[in-house]
Amino acid sequence: MLIAADRLFRDGAITGPGAVAIENGRIAAVLDYDPANPDLRLQGGILAPGLIDLHNNGAFGIDCAEADTDGFRHLCRALGARGVTSFAPTVITAPFAALHGAARRLRAALAAMAGEPVARMPGLHLEGPFLAPNRRGAHRADWLRDPTSAALDELLADPDLAATLKLVTLAPERPGGLAAVRRLTDAGVMVALGHSDADATEAQAAIEAGARLVTHVFTAMRPFHHRDPGLIGVALADARVHACFIADGVHADALALRFGFAAAGARAVAVTDSVSLAGLPEGSTARFGGDSAQARDGAARRPDGSLTGATITLDEGLRRLIGAGIAPASALRAATEAPAAALGLADRGRLAAGCLADLVWFDDAFEIRNAWIGGTALHPLPAPARHAAAMPATETIRRDLDELDRADSATIMAALLDQEQEAAAAVKRAIPALARLAEDVAVRLEAGGRLFYAGAGTSGRLAVLDAVECGPTFSLPDGVIIPLIAGGGAAVTGAVEGAEDDAAAAAALLDDHKAGPADVLVGIAASGRTPFTLGALRAAAARGLLTGAIVNADGPLATSADIAVVIATGAEVLAGSTRLSAGTSQKLALNALSTTVMMRLGKTFGPYMVDLRATNAKLRARAIRIVRAIAGAPEADAKDALETSGYEVKTAIVMLMLRIGTTEARARLAGAGGRLRTALDGA
Repeated sequence: MLIAADRLFRDGAITGPGAVAIENGRIAAVLDYDPANPDLRLQGGILAPGLIDLHNNGAFGIDCAEADTDGFRHLCRALGARGVTSFAPTVITAPFAALHGAARRLRAALAAMAGEPVARMPGLHLEGPFLAPNRRGAHRADWLRDPTSAALDELLADPDLAATLKLVTLAPERPGGLAAVRRLTDAGVMVALGHSDADATEAQAAIEAGARLVTHVFTAMRPFHHRDPGLIGVALADARVHACFIADGVHADALALRFGFAAAGARAVAVTDSVSLAGLPEGSTARFGGDSAQARDGAARRPDGSLTGATITLDEGLRRLIGAGIAPASALRAATEAPAAALGLADRGRLAAGCLADLVWFDDAFEIRNAWIGGTALHPLPAPARHAAAMPATETIRRDLDELDRADSATIMAALLDQEQEAAAAVKRAIPALARLAEDVAVRLEAGGRLFYAGAGTSGRLAVLDAVECGPTFSLPDGVIIPLIAGGGAAVTGAVEGAEDDAAAAAALLDDHKAGPADVLVGIAASGRTPFTLGALRAAAARGLLTGAIVNADGPLATSADIAVVIATGAEVLAGSTRLSAGTSQKLALNALSTTVMMRLGKTFGPYMVDLRATNAKLRARAIRIVRAIAGAPEADAKDALETSGYEVKTAIVMLMLRIGTTEARARLAGAGGRLRTALDGA
């Protein structure tokens, strides 16, 4: 298979265009040019090696210390869907019997899952029990041990642990620490220094003995001082070690992360230190390391507020690092090439011939578009550009949710609401195009034009809702915002089968309304290709209307519109059910569009709806509050002015603030184009 991309992350830099050739689960070649006939062409974004997390205690409700084969399979599937194609399952300080049990279950899971297209687990990471008591963090003091020869004999005597152990985090200053580093290194086990009170001399001695990583720099170690740099100083300065940083922006401040990455350079490794709460709703609780923890503000905390791990996956960590001001290429290297080098995983972490075809495709906001493990896509692939039209992203299937119907109601709701948050984020990314559309619509409406919406199904009903609500909210006359819904009025409260496929119907509706060059039409469709909506757009363009599109996938609507607002919400929790996150994003976009247009037309004053239509007791009371707040008038005066003006809020405010009568106030507003702020200038 040949995958072409506009941009590639390769050898520490973002380059492109290029392509990756895959054979038998590995990368056969990386091309420095755009091939003519790839099997798959990725539009936009970046193709990168799969993410590698060296410090993962669990996620999605699974604790690596307790997981069985089914639990590891669920965790590996879910992480793979997030672009984490390799991770080191991490088990923290516990009695040796518990560590042996965890290793036995991991070894069984590795055997059972061999060959499955799920995230790979290169080996066990033991964080403890050989840690400094005064730097233990969330580790239980009564389970800590000295790394003596006898303790290592007892630990490594278990064949399952000896077979799976890949990395050990320890404090080198504990009795037997340096000998333990040498013994583990000689046995082919990587050693990381962490949860340590070591000074610089002790840390450098451990590096001489073979230690090659530093676990979560800044966290759970002696603070840096310019006369006592300690383990932090050594981690940032010694070229022999990789410095690991928790990428959640909570365990280390954004400024500290920028400082650390600048000092460590290519040696910086991004980790999550995630616990089973990662991927679960805010406020969820679980036991971790023998004590309870709660997901709060992106991290896991004990009841006393102390930190005990993160609640992010590494793709989110990547976005947080970039948000902290770290260059995208540096953040990508820290999540791919650097962890592979740190753990001696020569077959992954790079786009290079011979490496495993573990890949991830990011969009421009570094959200996951797709991932591959051994060349197998974890999400359905779009059709190649030279074949049939690609499946809309809203129709693709989230493989991480294969077991969702078996989950409890809270977990189902959490999955739905997490996706809704992604929908809101996607709308924010579309603000530039949405703002341009709002500006152009406002110009047309101020000149006397009209705004037509066109949509089918959920999109059409949302258009009707937005148009109807603008009337009372902004005193907008009927016929200024006109919704055209496939199937007509009957489709508002029920399904009209086949209506969305009638491409000619919208043209007839535009003719009925005598639409012309002064007007605007905005087509709304999740798929970006609904025939009714596309027909409306093309008919509007033929009649000289300005055209816009609000869509959730690239397609004919986006390419046909003068201004396209593409809101990339991606796959739905229920594949194809666009009443969910696509519908949410369209509602948000329409709210933002129409409200911004009304503000541009002077129908608001700060946060106040000064053009509202006070048609009931609730709205009359609101009108009184608005007049009082802006004019600074007593309630009786505000009520009197409103009654005199027929509950015209702007007129009443001008009357009170300029101390003029109703007729003069209306004339002053008319001269100001209906804009209250302009009418009050100089008052």
